[in-house]
Amino acid sequence: MRSSTRVPLAVAALAAASLVVACSNGANPDTGTSGEDDVDLRMTIWSANPDHVGVFEDLGAEFAEQNPRVASVKIESFDLAQLDTLVTTQISAGDAPDVSWLPVESSAEYIKAGALVDLRETIDATEDFDFDDFIPSLLERWEADDAVYGIPFSTGPLIMYYNKDLYAQAGVKDPGQLIADGDWTWETFRETSKQLADSAGVPGYVLNDFDFKNWTRLLPYLNAYGASPWSDDASKCTLDSPEAVEALSVFHGMTFDDGSMPVPGQQVDFWGGGAAATSAFLGSAANLGEVDFDWGIAPTPAGPAGDVVATGQASIVAFAAGNHTAEAAELVAFLGSKDAMAKYSGFFPPIRESVLTPEVLTQNSEVLTPEAVVPIIEGVKENGKVFPVTESNAVVADALNSSLDEYFYQPGVDVKQALTSVCGNVGELLP
Repeated sequence: MRSSTRVPLAVAALAAASLVVACSNGANPDTGTSGEDDVDLRMTIWSANPDHVGVFEDLGAEFAEQNPRVASVKIESFDLAQLDTLVTTQISAGDAPDVSWLPVESSAEYIKAGALVDLRETIDATEDFDFDDFIPSLLERWEADDAVYGIPFSTGPLIMYYNKDLYAQAGVKDPGQLIADGDWTWETFRETSKQLADSAGVPGYVLNDFDFKNWTRLLPYLNAYGASPWSDDASKCTLDSPEAVEALSVFHGMTFDDGSMPVPGQQVDFWGGGAAATSAFLGSAANLGEVDFDWGIAPTPAGPAGDVVATGQASIVAFAAGNHTAEAAELVAFLGSKDAMAKYSGFFPPIRESVLTPEVLTQNSEVLTPEAVVPIIEGVKENGKVFPVTESNAVVADALNSSLDEYFYQPGVDVKQALTSVCGNVGELLP
């Protein structure tokens, strides 16, 4: 296995390329500007949705109109899976994008590699930016000391979707009713999921986008029990902690003992009516427009650590190897402003208090109502917890997924022993 101090190859190459290009791109060392007028900026995003592209094209045009040094902002779409390869290749060619979306999973890697521009000075110089409007706990992955390396534009919670018809047919209380009873916990949900599976003959719960290959979908369990795959400083594997063992014992029991969740190899589609509930990102609500059952949404269940909301995230960043770093930083600050963020937050949940409102969040939804998302918003504001990351996140995630498959996603295992074996593989990859 790789040494625990080794940065993944793509990001290491990115760091080296960034240094070479930054020293040779002619940037003004005092101001960071290109020293040119009529600057053309490039911004990469991983969506080809015309609505998404259109809103950022409009904002880019607005920024260029307000900034006399900038002639245009070009929006380019790419495949997220090709992010590291695309960026490294373009940097090596001296043609790095100026600004980009970046998933939180890559934040620590890119920050450690020196690949991102510190936005703090630009933010402080931006009139009416109101940095205090950001929810502090949801910004932590992009901060280091006093530096700010990204502005989160999308902070999507994993929430519970449920099929009211299946619960009613089985005579079992659904999540909304359990919330009304003040009894919305993983233990209670496990009990009702088994009751429904026994009565209706379908799984009570399925993890969306999981298929036993995506460990992050276990975070609603882990967070509710105060557990994490590694320590806060990402130096030690903690999946074998008492809290993690208790949390994942619930998942393992539901899957292999209760028969209320699908087992490996079993394909179940909640959106097609094949399960009573699923947890998925808020953006998956678009699927509800195609279902033929009565549905509801709710925060994921609570546990001993409370009502913690597992939250994915992506930020807008400026690349240090770009040819126009000052203008790029100004564009990021512009896109993070209240007015700009309000224009795209109907597609991407924001972290600004003033913009994270039911009306903004549902403005582009054909199925969600402001009333339905109030509990979701309150949960994110009060207890949102962004996915944990490491400086070697891609390597660690691969090892974690494969080790869980080898030791934990099996019937009849001792959960504590299995998770100890997982930590044996993952721990040596942590710094």
